[in-house]
Amino acid sequence: MTSPKSIASDAMMTSHSCYPASHNAPQQKGQHEEITEQFLRDFAKTEVHRLVRSRNPAMLVEEMGVCLGKARVDLAVIADRLIGIEIKGPKDDVSRLPHQALAYSKCFDRVILLVDESLVDKARPLIPTWWGLVVAMHGDGGFEYRFERRPRPNPDLDIEALLSLLWREEIDALTQELLGTTTKPRATKRAIRTELCKQIDVEALRHASLNKLRDRSDWRTVPIHTERAVA
Repeated sequence: MTSPKSIASDAMMTSHSCYPASHNAPQQKGQHEEITEQFLRDFAKTEVHRLVRSRNPAMLVEEMGVCLGKARVDLAVIADRLIGIEIKGPKDDVSRLPHQALAYSKCFDRVILLVDESLVDKARPLIPTWWGLVVAMHGDGGFEYRFERRPRPNPDLDIEALLSLLWREEIDALTQELLGTTTKPRATKRAIRTELCKQIDVEALRHASLNKLRDRSDWRTVPIHTERAVA
């Protein structure tokens, strides 16, 4: 098995450089070791720093629950944008992908599907056209990958779905910061989210929500050392 050379930032997130359709990666393990979901996950985690240009600190979260726990994305990057990475290895199936696509498309700014070549023809029609698609391949020299398409901005971001990722104390603090008011103890999170959506600009809410997620200390996150975006 070989280890991937890069999931490059410009190919995945920005448009400043061109990258070849596929890469042969330098040897890491055994030349013919099986490609697994775990290998693809390790690949993405190792190279994810190349995904992000961010003015703010960036964090990597594994198995992040979205849509009130109805789905969990394999990897999430919290930076200036919220990026979801879903992984389908050769022994996975795509039966859950339509449900996952609906859930992820509500709250992520961009989404990338990293999928084994044996599943790509089944997976492709199940995801939105704005999702990025990276295909893992079994080449003569070991592991290769191909950028089939770059991710584009989510055209239908649901700001309330993004707010639903916040814990109660976080959304209470957000209300205090943005509206200058204290939430009522009996107010539901849904009612608070609705009020915020009525009174605060969507982009301001998005940035404030990402700040709260980055500041959270009670989950397992890994800092990502990224290239700083130019203001």
